[in-house]
Formats: sequence, C-alpha cells, structure tokens
Amino acid sequence: MIEEILWQIGAVKTGEFRLTSGKISNIYIDLRKLPSYPEAFRRVVQLMTEKARQYSFDYVCGIAVGGLPLATAIAYEMSKPLIYARREKKTHGTMKQLEGDYVKGSKILLIDDVATTGGTLMDIIGLLRGEGLEVTKALVVVDRGEGAREALQSIGVSLDSLTTLESILRAKK
Repeated sequence: MIEEILWQIGAVKTGEFRLTSGKISNIYIDLRKLPSYPEAFRRVVQLMTEKARQYSFDYVCGIAVGGLPLATAIAYEMSKPLIYARREKKTHGTMKQLEGDYVKGSKILLIDDVATTGGTLMDIIGLLRGEGLEVTKALVVVDRGEGAREALQSIGVSLDSLTTLESILRAKK
C-alpha cells in the first residue's frame, strides 16, 4: 500500500511545520525525497499512471518542485508531452512561469505531490487557463483533506489522489 511506502521511506514527518498554505501542522508529507527511492518512486508512478489512464487529456503539467518528477515519469510512461509550471515567475533568462511547448485549447492533467488547501493548484490552474489551456482534472499523491478538493470543485476542477493524510495516519497504527 502507498501509505506503508511513505512511512518506510521517511516521507511522513512529525514535529511542527509551516505548510505552503501558511498553516502550522504537526505532520509533514515530504514527497521530494521519493525519487531517491527508485522502487518506491516506481510504484507511486505506476499507481498515478493507472489513475491518469482513466482521464482524457493532451498534456501532463507538473508543478515544480514536488510534482515535476512525478509528472515527468507519468508523461514518459503515457507518451504524453510534458509542460511544467513554477509557483513564481523566473527572474532571469526567459522569465517564464510556464515551461514547454503546447497548443492553446489543449486539455491538461495537472500533477502535484500534496494538496492541502488547494492554493498552489488554483494559482497554477489560473496560469494555465490564462494561457488558453483547459484544466478540469488534477492528480496528487496525497490529499491532506484540508479543503483542496472543495476549492478546486468551485472552479470546475476535479481533484483525485492516491491517498489521504487520514489513511496515512491510520496505516501507522
């Protein structure tokens, strides 16, 4: 099960952490370490790819940093083109926030590692829609269950996940 994998690789941390949303939590899910464990990474990518095969889309879009390795592997497995978005616009080079080549009007599957309130996902959805891309589906490894699903629903995007924070915590007991 995915929950055991996350515990085994030390991706579930306890303590006091400030999340991207600004919230303070005593649990942190650190999926940036996942690619350091090839078997665990492979399994998570397999599970995400199985889910992704249920959706209709033209491009995979990863959110840097946590969603980018996952999106890259899923795009590769499915022979789909990859684009990726940064939370902030670059301040050098091309100064882009969205990288890669795409065709306006295309359908996007948005990939990230963890969803909490949905703020980052909503920002990136706004960016993608502003570029003329269609986003109706987002896929994450972990939904923390803190409002992301509802926030995305309010803008016409369905959030899917491999697991939830609740399931991860239950698996430890």
